[in-house]
Amino acid sequence: TFTDEWVRSNPNQAIQTRYFMGPEQDALETKLTPLTREWRRGRVEMAKRGLSELAKFDTAHLTDPQRVSADLMKWQLEVVIEGEQYDDFVFPLEQFAGANIGLVNTLTVVHPLNTEKDALNYIARLGQVSARMDEATAEARELAAKGMVPPRFIVGATLAQMKQFIGAPAAQNPYVTVFAERMNASGTVPQSRRDELRAQAERITAAQIDPAWQRAIAALEPLLAATTDDAGLWRFKGGDAAYAYQLRRFTSTTLSADEIHQIGLSEVARIETEMDAILRRLGR
Repeated sequence: TFTDEWVRSNPNQAIQTRYFMGPEQDALETKLTPLTREWRRGRVEMAKRGLSELAKFDTAHLTDPQRVSADLMKWQLEVVIEGEQYDDFVFPLEQFAGANIGLVNTLTVVHPLNTEKDALNYIARLGQVSARMDEATAEARELAAKGMVPPRFIVGATLAQMKQFIGAPAAQNPYVTVFAERMNASGTVPQSRRDELRAQAERITAAQIDPAWQRAIAALEPLLAATTDDAGLWRFKGGDAAYAYQLRRFTSTTLSADEIHQIGLSEVARIETEMDAILRRLGR
């Protein structure tokens, strides 16, 4: 029941996993998950409830697989709850995992396109992209007002990437071209319908998405003068704690940054030693 609630509140996850069936799944497949603090706070509150419910289980009566599953779920929910205090350290517009990347990937890569209904759902979700992008832009402005901005090289790379994305006519934008290619590949949508849907995607891209990207660019451009090339979170108050949290989140360990770095150095040395021996045997 908790997992149902968790997925139900995140349409992107429901669509990626095709978690539900019937009318409920159909309704979710026309939506894009919000990119707001309010939505993330709702997830934290949900995680707290889930953790409380999980604690009521008597682990003595669980099987070994159930116990492992419960431990994993507990860790996942604790990570969500702990992460709330570091929300300011995640900038919403950047060249690897920002909204400017995630929104494109969500539709052009993740969204299923096997039937005509899938194509109609794509158009419905495409019409929400500009609103989601504006949410990310608004948060970027809020963080910038607090002095929480990425280093100059990231802002510069993100701006270049975003300008390139809208630099061509809408007909050549990936939201349109990939959509058309995937409809063609599915072989389930009649040609006349494909042409009609592609035209809709092109109109939405020109009228809504390009302007939303332009608004995001306008929010980022003034930041260049105020940034430096210092990349470490150490430059922010609380940055050390935020970095330690991300290490725990991505590694599931409590090792320090220095300990993890040393593992990396040791592994590189071990692998290079093995490579050297093999290459010498090959006469190279």
